[in-house]
Amino acid sequence: MKTYKSILAVGLVSLAAVSCASKLDVPNPNKITDEQMREFMQSDEKTQEQVLTGLVGGLNGNMRVSNAAINGGYSNSGQNEFYKDFFMVMESGDIVEGTKANPGTFTTWYQNKADNLYWTTIQDVNNYGYYLAAVYKISNAQKALDFLTKESCEAGSAKMKIARAQALTSKAYGYARLMERYTDLKDPASTTAQGMPIYDKYAYNTPVAPSSVADTWKYIADMLDEAVALFHQTENKGYTTGITETSTTYDLDCGVAQYIRAQVALDRKDYATVVDAYNDVIAKYPSLIKAEDYGMLASKVADVNATQDRGNGKRNYCGGAFNAENNAFYNITKNPEAIFSTIGGSNQCWTVRGLNNLKNSESGYMQVDADIVNALSDADVRKAVITKEATPDFWTYSVASGDTTWYSYTMPAYTSMKFAATEGRDRGNYAEHTNNVTKSDEAVFRTSALLLMAAEAYTMNNQESQAEALLNKLLEARTLPGQAAMTVAGTKKGSMLDFVKLQWRIEMWGEGDYAFFNQKRWGSQFSRGANHWSTKGVEAQGWTWEIPQKERQGNPNWK
Repeated sequence: MKTYKSILAVGLVSLAAVSCASKLDVPNPNKITDEQMREFMQSDEKTQEQVLTGLVGGLNGNMRVSNAAINGGYSNSGQNEFYKDFFMVMESGDIVEGTKANPGTFTTWYQNKADNLYWTTIQDVNNYGYYLAAVYKISNAQKALDFLTKESCEAGSAKMKIARAQALTSKAYGYARLMERYTDLKDPASTTAQGMPIYDKYAYNTPVAPSSVADTWKYIADMLDEAVALFHQTENKGYTTGITETSTTYDLDCGVAQYIRAQVALDRKDYATVVDAYNDVIAKYPSLIKAEDYGMLASKVADVNATQDRGNGKRNYCGGAFNAENNAFYNITKNPEAIFSTIGGSNQCWTVRGLNNLKNSESGYMQVDADIVNALSDADVRKAVITKEATPDFWTYSVASGDTTWYSYTMPAYTSMKFAATEGRDRGNYAEHTNNVTKSDEAVFRTSALLLMAAEAYTMNNQESQAEALLNKLLEARTLPGQAAMTVAGTKKGSMLDFVKLQWRIEMWGEGDYAFFNQKRWGSQFSRGANHWSTKGVEAQGWTWEIPQKERQGNPNWK
């Protein structure tokens, strides 16, 4: 990895090294020196806050990068890291996309086609794009860390501590993503396997050799330990909780640091740290999504489909619309699990991942693997949001030139309504039924995943009773109203580890890239259920990607 020095905007001033305006070496009055920058940070509170905002104010955007550079320079949906993560989900087999007759947008990934060599060193748009996305997290954080030194922040204000903690979290997350993608995860304690090059200065660095896997993981873990320790020295232990319309869940706070710390610890097989991180977060985020807010019940599909012909090929709803306001996966005020989320403005009801099955056609319907569905209790809301049978003549609409056009398709059995909505939040005039959305939310990290990390850690550490207690909490929250609370004892088949894996597969279905990297961590992938029309799994080489050619060109030290 190479990092490059460039001008860093800090509020209304520019940061750069001393620039010579003439042979007399007169400083450029429009730029400041690094030393002046450090003086500003020790100045009055207002100046310090402005400088710190400039240094770390944009780091939350690095949690999920959106940049044409990671997409080979093309400015489209592929420049969004969410979109690239979804490729991995499609490969895993937990999602069935479309049908054989009508394959969808992600079919190359769903079918794991032999010519989809995304992991190879010469593959720029995907392999190098993933690499760059992680590098942006690291390099943008390192810009700040050059000034937010350990010594100055330990002795500095609470805001300085928070700023350094945020930068450490972003940098650690970038390195963790590289390790998950470019090392095999089999032996995180290996002192001989190749990890990542470590850089601690934002500059034209001389390329260094990769550290070992063990040393790289320790470097990441140490950054996260320090970040959490710094957060804990500030008000409310560094947590900015509060689920409101102006929610603070887009803050890069202690909850985010602990979430990533748990994820890294699980990869490292450091199970005590996973549990420690979970316990710290759950004290601030004790509640789970209510069953009545978990997606849309599949039994409502018929109501949503109750449209009325208006003539001239036009239709309208007859009171069956399902607004995103009612779905916790689009409404942050109904999602108490959101540790970190994207909020407002974005068109997440019709997300690039295409998971809103009320807005899809036959090629885009996203179905749940039948083996997952069949393993769930009838009292589970996560099963109740999945259709039991095909729905012929399901009506949906799109908008062209301001005019609404309706189409009818057959919605397959096992189609998920987890991300269902016919209307976005705060749309105003719902009668128009356009695709326009003014507000919708999407949780990037949520506590259910952290609970599952802890349950897996307990299980791997032979503490099954503790794992059972956590899973009972999740199962109770996912029990349909009016049903007796589900328990592990009443629903588990097979080993506790098998049950943990099942809960991962259903709870995080369609979110992040858990399905792929969980299977990589477990060292096995699941066979595809009866409703799959493509049964090919991930190629053996596809789990651990090769170092991109463009990175190798900049650093000859790679093996």
